[in-house]
Amino acid sequence: MISTVRLRPRSVAVALIALSGIALAILASRTGTPWSRDTMTVSAPLVTLSAVALTESALRDRDIEFYTRRANEDHESATDRLTLAGLLFTRSRTTGSTRDLAKAEALVRESIALRSQRNGHAFEVLASILMARHAFGEAHTIAARADSLEPGTASHLALLGEIELELGAYDAAAAHFKAVHYSGQQFTVGARVARWYEITGRASIAREILTRAIVDVDQRDDLPREQVAWFHYRLGELELRLGNLAAADSAFHRGLAVHREDIRVLGGLARTALARGNWRKAIEYGDEAIAIQLDPTALGTLAEAYSALGDSAQAAGYASAMSVSALTQPGAIHRAWGLYLLDHGSAADRVDVLQRARRDIAERRDVYGHDLLAWALYRTGNVGEAKREMQLAQSQHTEDVMLASHAAALDTAVVR
Repeated sequence: MISTVRLRPRSVAVALIALSGIALAILASRTGTPWSRDTMTVSAPLVTLSAVALTESALRDRDIEFYTRRANEDHESATDRLTLAGLLFTRSRTTGSTRDLAKAEALVRESIALRSQRNGHAFEVLASILMARHAFGEAHTIAARADSLEPGTASHLALLGEIELELGAYDAAAAHFKAVHYSGQQFTVGARVARWYEITGRASIAREILTRAIVDVDQRDDLPREQVAWFHYRLGELELRLGNLAAADSAFHRGLAVHREDIRVLGGLARTALARGNWRKAIEYGDEAIAIQLDPTALGTLAEAYSALGDSAQAAGYASAMSVSALTQPGAIHRAWGLYLLDHGSAADRVDVLQRARRDIAERRDVYGHDLLAWALYRTGNVGEAKREMQLAQSQHTEDVMLASHAAALDTAVVR
């Protein structure tokens, strides 16, 4: 998550109006003429402000229009391009727009081309965009460039560490995270450090970091609701992986109270309801999520919920939609889709997932990549190789009920 402080056009208008009133008062004091609203000449306002409060998404859209005009008018402005890239990247996370993501990437590359020095934040944004489209190798190269420009910066070290977690380069990630001095103020850094502790089997420390960060972000009135809700979502995801369903549900609901249309939080609530066997609630939250964005994981949750209710037609429809959506996602395979097909698909589906999982692990040698490959091997009858992959999936002692259930199944499986 990236928080960008910017001055909106509306804020500029308000500031100008306030300054004009101060100027009149100063003029009156210098001329000796008392100033009052009864004696002043009233002209039409320079700017008419709407009495209707705009939502954050509407304000963001206005900001995008404003900075698009600025970037088009000034072809040499690296700052305007970076600001616009950040806005488009944020909107892409909310709406799933690949067009916004591609435009954000192009703009931030233009910003770097215009000014590579004293533009470290641009490299961070570009690395984050590349992570969003699962180009982890290039993301690592860009993050390393950012760190070389400003060595030892906490945000750069944490970004490098997070990418290395995705790549499965755990020793390198540990070295970078250990070098981070986290003061508790840089919330994004804290979330990345928490992820390291989570992956490496220290979930209680991850929970503590996220909980402290939430206390602080909840008190901030300058952060977008989407960013505040994201911290509650991260805590909910952690609890869900640990099997603490009541705690996960509580964290997700707090996130929903902050941002009612947050697709990630809605998806988390749907998966928690599914884990608790509350099929109707899973469908309710899943429907809300896909009304905002056709996310493969939410579609898979809906398919499972309808299957549990015995509605095979609805389940098949959502499963088909999940496949269509997942195949448009970046990366060798959408992992939630792959796991769904391994458990619910045909024999041909399982072979296809196995092939995709092998391609995925060629670059992303993380614990979840090894788990997906292990499960694909197991479901296609190669138990011996599956057991070896499962050992790699357990190498970091990650606390996750899904990993534990897969490991338990393989422990009792017989090698033929």
